[in-house]
Amino acid sequence: MSLRAELTVPDEVITPGTALAAHLRVWNESRIVDAYQLRLVGPPAWWPDAEPDLGQLPVYPGNHEKINIPIPLPRDSELAPGPLTFAVRVASVEDPAAVAVPEADIQVGEFHDAEVEADRPRVAGALWSSNLVLVENTGNATATVRLRVAPESKEAPLAVSLRRSRLVLKPGEQARVALMTRVRNPMFTGTAANWPIVIHIEQEHAEDGSATFTHRQRPLMPKPVLKALIMAVTALVAFAVLWVSPVGGKKPKAATESAKGPTQMEAVQQEQKKEEDAKKQEEEKAEQKDEQDKKDKENAGALKKKPVNKSLVVSSRPGGKLEDSYTVPDGYRLSFKAVQLTGSGTGTLFVLVSGSQQSSQPVTNPKEVPIPETLSPKEKEKVTLRLDCQPPQAGGPSPSPGPSSSPGPTTCDATAVIVGELIPLKGPNAVEIKPPS
Repeated sequence: MSLRAELTVPDEVITPGTALAAHLRVWNESRIVDAYQLRLVGPPAWWPDAEPDLGQLPVYPGNHEKINIPIPLPRDSELAPGPLTFAVRVASVEDPAAVAVPEADIQVGEFHDAEVEADRPRVAGALWSSNLVLVENTGNATATVRLRVAPESKEAPLAVSLRRSRLVLKPGEQARVALMTRVRNPMFTGTAANWPIVIHIEQEHAEDGSATFTHRQRPLMPKPVLKALIMAVTALVAFAVLWVSPVGGKKPKAATESAKGPTQMEAVQQEQKKEEDAKKQEEEKAEQKDEQDKKDKENAGALKKKPVNKSLVVSSRPGGKLEDSYTVPDGYRLSFKAVQLTGSGTGTLFVLVSGSQQSSQPVTNPKEVPIPETLSPKEKEKVTLRLDCQPPQAGGPSPSPGPSSSPGPTTCDATAVIVGELIPLKGPNAVEIKPPS
């Protein structure tokens, strides 16, 4: 063999996330100047930051050349610790049969890392709440982690507990741990308060990490409910007072209206009616908006009207067509506006729509053929132009007959220009056919 190659790497453990330099030597044992195509083979060639194609290396006869190949190791949990074999393919440019594939082993080391986050960034509750803590081992070795949770502020009236605080995770493994938050000092009424809660993660061979979520402490009696309750109690007390109070020494009776306006009960009822009317208006507006959005979505994908200006040409000349047709596209019907006929020669022109004859006339008589509005070919139906060319009349002028001559057919041709509109069969742009009057 006229080619020899050797691949070496540093005899040390390489931690993922760093890079190493492999050394390649190539000897040219032939008698000509040669160049060698180099390509990385094995797992390092598949890594994101690697360059599999290493280019060409020229070497003079009887000499050797050396290059350094940088290999960055990705910080990935799938890269297991231990020896990792790779190679470099060295192929001669001058002699395709001369190929060498030297191999080497990279000693991959361990690295430890883990990530933690809360399943929901925000939870709420007047007395308690629950959440999930998501933990993932992003290192390439088995890791033992510990979890601690506590409110960020010492003034927070919360007690937080975990279902498990110690986890053993394999490389790339994920775990979920339930978390419970209990409110020690509930609020009867007032404004809701937000309390950040910190999740700490402690690792044996890596730096600690943390994640945060928020517990929103709600009052037991929200302001709208408290306001409605106060109004109801006030109205009930006012009604009771009016019911038992004497008026002018007569039998007590309930006052239905004061001198300055409605009673407190009526005021409460009016306020409730206003709220109900406002809520009903909002619901009607939402329904109208949903219906309009649905119509807009349907109209966006619906077929639209298209103009038609199609010429059908027939000819009895050699190589010509005796019949030509136009097929209505799928999803449409054809609405005629006019059919203009022109022609030359001696013959009869037939216009057929959906196999039904609509017009017949000499080709020498230009004419606009009327088409009834009710005649509207649908998808895949045809508008056909057919030409019957008549032979010359007996006794007419003809070329001098020869020994084997016979009268031949005449030459004639015709054109029909179809002017109309393609109308969708379905959808918002469809138009119904008017019945005959």
